Amino acid sequence: MDYYQAIFIGMFQGIAEWLPISSSGQVMLLFINFLKITPEEAYSYSLLLHLGTLMALFFKFRYELGKILFKFILFQWEEKEKFLFYSTLFTGLIGFPLYKAFKMLASSFNAEAINGVIGVALILTGIILKKTRESPLERLEKGLKKEKDEVTIFDAIVAGIAQGISVVPGISRSGMTIGSLLLLGVKQEKAVELSFLMAVPAILGALFLELPEVSRSSEDISLPLISIFSAFIVSLLMIDVMLKIAKHLNFSKFCILFGFIALIASILGVLM
Repeated sequence: MDYYQAIFIGMFQGIAEWLPISSSGQVMLLFINFLKITPEEAYSYSLLLHLGTLMALFFKFRYELGKILFKFILFQWEEKEKFLFYSTLFTGLIGFPLYKAFKMLASSFNAEAINGVIGVALILTGIILKKTRESPLERLEKGLKKEKDEVTIFDAIVAGIAQGISVVPGISRSGMTIGSLLLLGVKQEKAVELSFLMAVPAILGALFLELPEVSRSSEDISLPLISIFSAFIVSLLMIDVMLKIAKHLNFSKFCILFGFIALIASILGVLM
């Protein structure tokens, strides 16, 4: 990978992270099929790129995160603090075993097999996104007068499990978390905000697991740093634009389409 490719990958991450299309899955497909990087290295790199989008999250929600951290330290836990605690706990309980399992899978399987896994996961993401778009209308038709104003511990647990599952590339983190909260009756604006906030400890955990492995890599460290910086800059410029786009477009078809493309590429790779 050269410097131009590192910049492009970072820019792609900076856009894809804010859309429910699984940025890690899309980045892995780029790495494996176009840059010919091994699945294990591609998985590690896709997780490392989240450092750039994490820095953008810190900047955008700096005041909100500062208030939450202050309340955590003083044990003055209110709605958001309790939500983040329980969602992060269950993200770890579900996500860590899946992370270890996929790392083992990525080191054992070839590129064609990983393409197939990501393809199936993208198709699943598309189906879930389609269902979450339909369900709010169905709830209104059944006579639900209003959405919930506050989230419960049960909501946090469900969202945390959904986020833990999204450690598998191809499963959209934002799609799973926002979708699960919408299905539970949480208002859309609140679901989006909580999804972003709960991403912070989740990404920090993933980086904690991956940074030691990256530091042991023989690759020039300047390339990952360029990609991370590129992802950060693009995220700052595009986050609000991407969120507005995400509200109006149906990304379920996008995920299903790219899922089938990856699946077909996997089958052709095995046959050829």
